[in-house]
Amino acid sequence: MRLTSVTIQRFKNFFDPQTIDVEPDVTCLVGKNESGKTTILKALHRLNPANGSDARFDLTTEYPRWRLAPDRKETNLGDTEPVRATFILDADDVAALAESLPAPLPEGTTCTVARNYSNRLLIDLNASLQAAIKASASQVDLPPADTAELLESGTLGDAQKAARAKARGLKDDESTALRAKALGSFATALGKYSYLFDSELELDDEQLQAVERRLPRFFYFSDYQSLPGEADLTKLAEKLDAGKPLMAHEQTVVALLAHAGERPQDFLDEDYNSRKAELQAASVDLSRHAFQYWRQNPDLAVVFDTDNVPVEQHQNGGDIMHRFLKIELRDGRHGDVETNFSTRSSGFQWFFSFFAAFSEYQESPQPLIVLLDEPGTSLHGEAQHDFVRFITDELGRSKQTLYTTHSQHMIDPTAYEKLRAVHDRATRKDPDLGVVVTPIGLAADRDTLLPVESALGYSVSQHLFIGAGHHLAVEGSSDFVYLQRFTEHMLTEGNNGGLDPRLAIIPVGSVENMPVFVALLGRRLAVTALVDGARTGRTMERIRAAAQANGVSEASLIVCADADESLPRNADIEDLFKTVDYLRLYNWAFDSELAESDLPATTEPLLRRLEQSQGKFDHARPAHALTEHKAEFFDTVSSETVDRFQKLFALLNATLRQGEPAATL
Repeated sequence: MRLTSVTIQRFKNFFDPQTIDVEPDVTCLVGKNESGKTTILKALHRLNPANGSDARFDLTTEYPRWRLAPDRKETNLGDTEPVRATFILDADDVAALAESLPAPLPEGTTCTVARNYSNRLLIDLNASLQAAIKASASQVDLPPADTAELLESGTLGDAQKAARAKARGLKDDESTALRAKALGSFATALGKYSYLFDSELELDDEQLQAVERRLPRFFYFSDYQSLPGEADLTKLAEKLDAGKPLMAHEQTVVALLAHAGERPQDFLDEDYNSRKAELQAASVDLSRHAFQYWRQNPDLAVVFDTDNVPVEQHQNGGDIMHRFLKIELRDGRHGDVETNFSTRSSGFQWFFSFFAAFSEYQESPQPLIVLLDEPGTSLHGEAQHDFVRFITDELGRSKQTLYTTHSQHMIDPTAYEKLRAVHDRATRKDPDLGVVVTPIGLAADRDTLLPVESALGYSVSQHLFIGAGHHLAVEGSSDFVYLQRFTEHMLTEGNNGGLDPRLAIIPVGSVENMPVFVALLGRRLAVTALVDGARTGRTMERIRAAAQANGVSEASLIVCADADESLPRNADIEDLFKTVDYLRLYNWAFDSELAESDLPATTEPLLRRLEQSQGKFDHARPAHALTEHKAEFFDTVSSETVDRFQKLFALLNATLRQGEPAATL
């Protein structure tokens, strides 16, 4: 069976039913902390758990608290279903259930499974009437024309009556005998599907158990299940023998031993040395698998061992000995020194623990769905990317996987359709709004979408960093627009004085971002920076230091004032405009009639004079006005403005690396 959707309602911070479509391979739930992501996984896990002992819902503590008292007065809350899941059956399921059910399940049959607050598992099989008609027609070789007519029936009973009526209406001769027989057999075959459509016909216990055995189990893993540095196998064996529930990390230890084909009890006899050999073989296998995806330090090796340790004394003075499992890490980078697993980075502990916990189920023939709660949050960003690669390239290909995250590094922006936004809309005044789950889009708030936006930005920047060519870093979008529009104008006029197309313009957001941008790109790419402000200013000093430290020539750092001696020494790109030209853009942008005489008569840059007169404004809006009124503006633009931009382009073009092929204009 394959999970297609899950509905959560009346559970913790979920109130109204929220149906979440589940992908065939990997589904990523994105949201802020406390948004309800873990709640979804916890509910699914309790539906049919593979690991853990928490398989029951608690009405008192988990039903929405603010509604518990009033809702109890109106209905039996034990019948409320906090989780309901829909599965589609595959050919193997249909074949396996054929002997248990009155008739083989038709194609497209789904299985709906729910668990209520009384902790009853409720199972229902669902099929369309048309699918049942097609299946019955196929069984008795009903002619296609008759099948097509019967597919128009409204109910199962209507289809049976119509088939029998058609059979009675046929002439009793040799030419119609086979068709009449097929119609009669069809009615009988279709009647066997009554259990799918008649609410009074329910599956018996044996049939329900047959379906339940086909249900996928849910494997849940979170930080709480990380392996300890050592584990008391004696105590663990005692808990298992007594049937006591295990703690989360103890379950991982048991899974680790199961991967080696052993139990905690097996290490308590005299033959523990041979058991240890099995355990060490398992450590080699697990390490090989884990280190395919752990690239932070590939020189690590995980070593398992056991030791008999005195834990207390008998009353007669003798030692009480317990056998302990010890997990060590051997570091090839540092002289093969072995250290306890618990002393290593929390990121690696989580990473290896997942492989250990999952190893028990990885090759299981029973269908399994993996639920990962905030996986890899303690991993470095690149290690998180590696784990996402494991989820998509390996795990999701064999096991349906759902995972939650608020980290940009755990999101693959190319798999946009596999993302679901989880957003808690509840307020103090209206807690009934509860959690909503939607596809990624405008329905989610900005904070919810932030990891997705960041993941996309990171992907874009990585492509930029590994690209080729020469990059021109500018402060913002207005710089980008002015350089582009004046280049287009010069090309239109047959003037080759525009920006060389080999210079790819990159707006970095603000001048404060320029130093780190120059530092990052300068290490591996050719970069030029166009900077507003004085060459002797503090920001320019930071940019110059970043350039020097990363091999970027100071000749590649251009300030706007370099374009013309008449400009203020702390000029912005807007100062390349003759004042009257820029005021035209300003007036278009803000629907004003400002004149040069309205500005303070100082030698300050134009933007400062405007802000002294009119207050702060969005510098991007006049740039967009240039795009909107491009033809009108360039019809009357002053030659002084064009000349200044032409001089700036000459300075920027001169920073191109020598030997770069000239672009064709």
